Amino acid sequence: MEPLTCPVCEQRFFESDDGVAMPFCSQRCKLIDAARWLDERYGLPVEKPLEDEFFE
Repeated sequence: MEPLTCPVCEQRFFESDDGVAMPFCSQRCKLIDAARWLDERYGLPVEKPLEDEFFE
């Protein structure tokens, strides 16, 4: 089995049997990632709908 890399702390780890925190190495890293999404440090690119350009 190949080790995985945690996307938060970049620590190498092996997938545990319970998989509770996957794809993170721990529950702590999982919560850090969730907080980053809630603080809007992460986001998804959004394209403006075409209709909005005609009404500006």
